[in-house]
Amino acid sequence: MATSADVNTPKEEPLKEDFSDLLTCTICLETFKQPKKCEQVITIDKAVAGVKESTKAKELMKKLKETSKKLEEIICSRKQNTTNFEGEIDGVLVEIGHIREKINKKLDDLEKRIREEVNSNFISGIFFNDDIIITDYEKNRIVCHDNTGKQTEVLNIPNYPTDITKVNDQKIFIINVKPLILAKTLDTKVPTWGLCLVENEYITANSNTIYWLNAETGAKIKELATGADTRFVTCYKKNEYVYMNNTNSIKLESADGKGFQYTDSKLLSYSYNQEIDKEWNIYVVGYSSNNIHQLTPAGQLIRIIPVSDIDNTITGHPWVMRYKRNTNRFLSKFNGSKGQC
Repeated sequence: MATSADVNTPKEEPLKEDFSDLLTCTICLETFKQPKKCEQVITIDKAVAGVKESTKAKELMKKLKETSKKLEEIICSRKQNTTNFEGEIDGVLVEIGHIREKINKKLDDLEKRIREEVNSNFISGIFFNDDIIITDYEKNRIVCHDNTGKQTEVLNIPNYPTDITKVNDQKIFIINVKPLILAKTLDTKVPTWGLCLVENEYITANSNTIYWLNAETGAKIKELATGADTRFVTCYKKNEYVYMNNTNSIKLESADGKGFQYTDSKLLSYSYNQEIDKEWNIYVVGYSSNNIHQLTPAGQLIRIIPVSDIDNTITGHPWVMRYKRNTNRFLSKFNGSKGQC
């Protein structure tokens, strides 16, 4: 009969070695278990002996040397190409400088030629698409320039032009621009100077009167007396127009009650011409005051632009200002001893 102490006593078991966690080959494992079999294992020194002198090793070394040489050649070639490229860039920059000088010279020559033409006393002008059409009062002609300022066509007319499509007293000439030819002449019974076309009516002015004329026949429709020597009327809507009504003021007449009068007795003098931009701001050209007053559509002053701020070389008085429709590009004419445009 066994006691409780005999039951809890563990039995002795033979010692076992566990090689499951070791990384080794089966030969090494057997050798470890049976040391007498070590002669079956080849050492690393014996395994690599003579490798460097083998044919394959020599071929590999040869290929490595050839590859290294090619890499050196590529690196040298790249350095040379970089040097050549830098030299080419320097050459291109020098050539760009020469081209810039030539372009600037051509632009200077073009500007000089335009100024010389303008100095012949062009009176007025307008944009026509991308062209500029200018009246030459002294030479009795209409001159067409392209958008680079180059003169492209000239139309001689029998009278002195004072505004585009209008010449002398009691005549309106209608022209085609391309080609530049005279298309029609309207004989009017009223003196004319500036000219504006709205719908089927011409609006013109001379001395102290504004006239509305039938665009087909030239017949007078109505007239309005002004308080000054009105020369131009600016109008882009029927029954809404701007004109000089006093030596120090302009007036906007409007059928819908938006009219106003703008006056500046100190800084505005003889605003013969006015212009309206695409935002409906109004530009009042002060001929004797040598400035341009920019107004809101409601007649509030935005700023006063002295002629010197536009170009301090201008010696003439501002005469006409015309915007190219729906753009910020405008044409200005200055009268005086030397005209500028």
